[in-house]
Amino acid sequence: IGRSTRSNPATYVKAWDEIRKILSETTAARLNGVTAGMFSFNTNGGRCDECQGAGTVTIDMQFLADVEVTCEKCGGKRFNEQVLKVTYRGKNVDAILKLTVDEAMKFFIDKRAVLRRLDALRSVGLGYLRLGQSTESLSGGEAQRLRLAFVLSENSKPDTRRLFLFDEPTTGLHHTDVQQLIATFRDLIERGNSVVVIEHNLQLIEASDWVIDL
Repeated sequence: IGRSTRSNPATYVKAWDEIRKILSETTAARLNGVTAGMFSFNTNGGRCDECQGAGTVTIDMQFLADVEVTCEKCGGKRFNEQVLKVTYRGKNVDAILKLTVDEAMKFFIDKRAVLRRLDALRSVGLGYLRLGQSTESLSGGEAQRLRLAFVLSENSKPDTRRLFLFDEPTTGLHHTDVQQLIATFRDLIERGNSVVVIEHNLQLIEASDWVIDL
């Protein structure tokens, strides 16, 4: 997480793979010869060739700190005009990437494969993140919960058992989101996993089975 400017919540939990398929199956995509692969940030063909799908370019200021600016060619939209012309329910790829997880779940309400991936993000209190938000911008607590969302989005084998270690995962969360996170931890435990949390949040401490006070 955070190693690439092109990495975002949607790609991390693999929801973007499903969304790319949906966009490529539209009439506009077929008429314009746009394939699912052209909606990728990591391959040439559909992404902006100036910013390489990042939406921004970095200017070397030599003796000063580098400056990151919006790509002039695509205007920060990451893709070329051929791809941006493709729309699904009135939204192109740029508009979809600007949706929050909660908004995207309403937009793709009848797409089960997408909803399963996005619901994992919502269940760990990340419903406010935008699909295309760079993982470089996430806090430590958000990064931990994003990793947890990935695990939840995968179909693990019934006999898989894991030990989860978290360091202050409630950082920045509203108390209602903390409650949702606790419910997620309970779900993990019921599946036979174990959860160890270093935490100062009293709401989570109160819900713990065991408390070790150092």
